[in-house]
Amino acid sequence: MARPAIDSIHIAARSTFTMTLGETTGDPFTPFVARVRDEVEGRLVGWLDGRVAEAKLRGQDVGAVADAVRQLTMRGGKRMRPVLLAAAYEGCGGDGGSARVAQAGVALELLQTYLLTHDDWMDGDALRRGGPSVPALMHERFGGEHADAMSVLAGDLAAAWSKRALFETELPAARVLRAAAELARVEELVVEGQVLDVAGSSRSRAAVETMHSLKTASYSVRGPVVMGALLAGATEGQVASLVAFAEPLGVAFQLRDDLLGVFGDASATGKAAGGDLRKGKYSAVIVDAAPDSGPVDRVFGRFDASEDDLSCAIADLEASGVRERVEARIGELVRASLSALGDAKLTVEGHALLGFAAAALTERRG
Repeated sequence: MARPAIDSIHIAARSTFTMTLGETTGDPFTPFVARVRDEVEGRLVGWLDGRVAEAKLRGQDVGAVADAVRQLTMRGGKRMRPVLLAAAYEGCGGDGGSARVAQAGVALELLQTYLLTHDDWMDGDALRRGGPSVPALMHERFGGEHADAMSVLAGDLAAAWSKRALFETELPAARVLRAAAELARVEELVVEGQVLDVAGSSRSRAAVETMHSLKTASYSVRGPVVMGALLAGATEGQVASLVAFAEPLGVAFQLRDDLLGVFGDASATGKAAGGDLRKGKYSAVIVDAAPDSGPVDRVFGRFDASEDDLSCAIADLEASGVRERVEARIGELVRASLSALGDAKLTVEGHALLGFAAAALTERRG
């Protein structure tokens, strides 16, 4: 199994960064994550309440759409994008600590809400983060005639709020403008990656990784890290090093998701095991599997496939060695990411936080 090799990479990274900080420092990442989450969620509450109140003045239907966006945004999530943004900000010497960029974290969370809303509309998913998806809320409010249109508009509203939130960040205007340009670039890349995903045309490892780089890595890792650096007034060299760190890490993050989508424990992921097989998703697991797998063919793209057939398909994929191959690829990408991070000219704390973040993103079980 390749998993121990990947774990050893992360253990070594954590040990190195912790030793750099000093033997008595321990894990700096856990309290940092908790602090950033508190700062971002504290801002989200008041900021979203204000937007919903404004929307209700324009009509109850407008208020209902706005409130659905608020509900999903406040219903949890790991808030890892604001954490990455804040880590890069501090790593590039940004003044005032993570609190200075909490408003930019709000922007990233609203970008996520926009993307999740449109994803759930396209996939027909009724649940998200333990509650009704935004499209489900729109169906409940508006019925079948207008629900689809309102779902699209709800996502559009979240996207507009994301930009508004970022421009309210209280940092020098030139830095905020550069971060806004990166946010716009990220949104463009995600849409392009989603086109590839919906078309289902990515059928090789290279094509799948290109799609992952566009659709997921851009807004889950690269965008937050680069925005944090730009808000700190980073040099071009610092930004380039952080891009080299973020891009392979973002792909590794999505490859972990591909593995969880087939082999994950439902109690940890909150999703049924083998869900990606039922959806007919051409993930890294599928494109790297043997092309003539009868058990997989019987369930791929079949929502009505039996549990026995699904278990047989998962076992067949396990036996083919595809899990080990994807794990090995994650290991390669993590090594490339950590190597770039080691070359980056950041503060000691920034190195440590981003090193721990790399482990958190690629070791997760859910």
